[in-house]
Amino acid sequence: MARSLARISPLLLALFALTGCQTLEKIFGPDQVEIGEAYGAQTEGESFDHSKLGGVLKAVVREDGRVFYGELAADTAALDAYIAQLAEADFEALSRDAKLALLINAYNAFTLKLIVEYWPLKSIKDIPDDKRWTHARWTIGGLGQVSLDAIEHQYLRPKFAEPRIHFAVNCASEGCPPLRQFAYTGAEIDRQLEDSTTRAHNDPRWLKLEGDSVKLTRLYLWFRGDFTQKAGSPVEFAAQFNTQLAARLKKGDVDVEIMEYDWSINAAK
Repeated sequence: MARSLARISPLLLALFALTGCQTLEKIFGPDQVEIGEAYGAQTEGESFDHSKLGGVLKAVVREDGRVFYGELAADTAALDAYIAQLAEADFEALSRDAKLALLINAYNAFTLKLIVEYWPLKSIKDIPDDKRWTHARWTIGGLGQVSLDAIEHQYLRPKFAEPRIHFAVNCASEGCPPLRQFAYTGAEIDRQLEDSTTRAHNDPRWLKLEGDSVKLTRLYLWFRGDFTQKAGSPVEFAAQFNTQLAARLKKGDVDVEIMEYDWSINAAK
């Protein structure tokens, strides 16, 4: 059990005393949710062809997860075709795993499209607020028009007991775990999520051990409730994917520090 989630300053402790948990949750990230399985019984169902997105990712994403946005902006035909395909999907007919894969891929595809529409830029935060995460402009067949926030906080987090999604959805930033060179699929989703999550937890950009302390990506602060519900605490969730951290936890408590989040664009140089 970790001694603390992060080193909280006296100013924030005073703010907590004055305003309570809800205000701190707004400061520390999205609202906390109760994760659960809305589709767990749907083991059978249709699949969905993500090969168009897979081709795009293989062409423009480097092994380290950085993206050749300039090349993608010059030719968006394949990405546009995939986005049009998502609009024709029959979401309810898909199996549970196929639903999960589609939502992750849709988030990543829509984010790529958003970035190239404003390319060049230094950060996704350079895009106007009302055109970014809350803009309900993206269409998924069966769900209608949705925003990026809706995909993550309404359709993914509360309906899948699967915090590994936080290491698969990509917000086009250096601080976000890397975009992969493949599309997620219903048939391979568990293996793919395990691979992406393990990869992030063994990269010092998202987890770093220093003596009796561990530094964790800020995702563990923003989505602390998701990780706690799944594994008991954020650090115990992280330890499932890093053997050194797991061994250190067996010896006793570990101090946890939260890294700063790098919002600069994850563009390949």
